[in-house]
Amino acid sequence: MTFSLDPPLAGTPTPKDYHRIHFDPSNLPPRRIVGLLACQRDPLLKCLRTRVVSARPAAIAEPPAAKGRAKQKKKDNIPADSSSTTPNGTGGTTTPVDKGVLWDVELEDTVIFPEGGGQPFDTGVLRVEGEQGTREYVVEGCLRKKLDSVHLVRVPPGVEGFEGIVGKEVEVTVDWVRRMDHMSTHTAQHLLSAILDTYAEGLHTLSWGFAAHPSLDAPYVELPRALTWAEAEEVERKCNEAIEKAVKIWVDVGVQEEGFVKETAAGVRENRGIPDDYTNGVIRYINIEGIDKNACCGTQLPHLGHLSFLHIIPPSTPATSTAPTKTPTRLFFVSGPRAIRFSQHSSRQLSLAAQSILVSRNELVERVEKMDNQRREIISRERDLRTELARTIGENLTVPEPWRVVYLKRAERSTHDFEFLGNIAAATNGARAVILVSALPGVSPSLILVQSPDADLAKGLNDQIKAALNDIKAKGEDEELRGPRYKGGGAKGRFMGKLEGKWGKEEDEVLKAVVDKLQQDQ
Repeated sequence: MTFSLDPPLAGTPTPKDYHRIHFDPSNLPPRRIVGLLACQRDPLLKCLRTRVVSARPAAIAEPPAAKGRAKQKKKDNIPADSSSTTPNGTGGTTTPVDKGVLWDVELEDTVIFPEGGGQPFDTGVLRVEGEQGTREYVVEGCLRKKLDSVHLVRVPPGVEGFEGIVGKEVEVTVDWVRRMDHMSTHTAQHLLSAILDTYAEGLHTLSWGFAAHPSLDAPYVELPRALTWAEAEEVERKCNEAIEKAVKIWVDVGVQEEGFVKETAAGVRENRGIPDDYTNGVIRYINIEGIDKNACCGTQLPHLGHLSFLHIIPPSTPATSTAPTKTPTRLFFVSGPRAIRFSQHSSRQLSLAAQSILVSRNELVERVEKMDNQRREIISRERDLRTELARTIGENLTVPEPWRVVYLKRAERSTHDFEFLGNIAAATNGARAVILVSALPGVSPSLILVQSPDADLAKGLNDQIKAALNDIKAKGEDEELRGPRYKGGGAKGRFMGKLEGKWGKEEDEVLKAVVDKLQQDQ
């Protein structure tokens, strides 16, 4: 036997049997707790008239940042949907703008979903009728505090007496574009995790996450191992078969008890748990008919057909691989409205990439593979030429008698690295000690290599050079910020170090003094 809450919500396309309460709710107070909110009873309800329970200035100035990879890359230049309500922020300006004050507003019921279950919070609008007409306030977020949902409402500067809304009837409207993006992604995650559970052993979901709207970042499920491309395509096909059939979804609601579990057609899945501060509430089981049963607090679509399709981003494993990695990995996917925007963006990026190398989109992969092969060949040739050049330089260095100490300073950008210096040192014949420096004009750091068959001699030389260079103040550096300029180390007769700051006349004199002293000591 199932029950429903009174009074009934306004009619939407959501089936009447979507929300099924398995206990008598007749004694529940009018104020709805998280788990029985209007947004959870009817996910397609966009607007609700309700009453204000409390209103007080918020303890925070801004809504908390959404969890996940929420940053949108600037170069993507993808504007948010014009119909989407966004917080009235400063737009990145450096001039402070008085946006007013955030208020914590609690309602008897709401269509604004508070963050939870991996799903970001909704935003929306609160409409309050008064003597001056109807005034709209932006709902910049919604948080769960134990069993209550708290709306973060922005009250503009100059508005007084906002606390007077307590007890009044108001209208709350959800930002539908944002909600649909989040809800579709959440429903798709349930479907994907359930299909993965039954597809192969050891593909249970460890965690999942996604960035809030309007981000185009693909959501992910974390799995114990990676999928091959063939496996990903097969899982995607199974998901889209269920979407094409518009498989029914409904919610079973029971009194919160210990020991509830997640189940699929394959059997029992592990329990994800619920927040420690959510007690004496209800447990919602999201059912995807014949596929999944999962305890969850988020908003879920009435049937899978709303998703349109689900696409799994090809895994990072090679396309031809038949042996996936055995380490935990993230499997990225898109579905619903985000999948459409993601596909549009990806198509444009594909065209831009093709245009940048003057080929058609169909030729892009073949041309990139050819360019990569050419790049590898060029790198190989460069490596061979660098090795030959270093060997030639080393073999042609004059080894002075009788001290056999070689000192060389170079200033070539193309060979400013330890690998090249090491190849020179290796090719220097008959030297008792080699000191090599690569110092580019106006560039920091400079590179120093000290090498000798005598490990003690090499260490002693390196220590002398380090001490002497650290006594020289870096050009343009304040005394209090001086610090050690030379950092590095080594062993077994070979030491490498980097000198921060510009290389100048003083540094040349220090190295010459070290070499001269070594010659005098021989």
